[in-house]
Amino acid sequence: MSKTTYKTPHEISMLGFAALVDRLGPGGAVQFIAQYEAGDGDYTEERREFLKAVTLDGLKAKMDANRQQ
Repeated sequence: MSKTTYKTPHEISMLGFAALVDRLGPGGAVQFIAQYEAGDGDYTEERREFLKAVTLDGLKAKMDANRQQ
């Protein structure tokens, strides 16, 4: 039976990132990590503000225009 070797969270992070770089390359590793970053801001409030001017009639008009293309 093999003995389990415990690693610190920092060691796990470093080994994990090294594995990502090995398989995905530096750019791919960064892209992968960026998918899991928390980000900042208030998504719900930003979405409400963005969608404030959107109406069902406006969406229907855009859909109709796209169908004609």
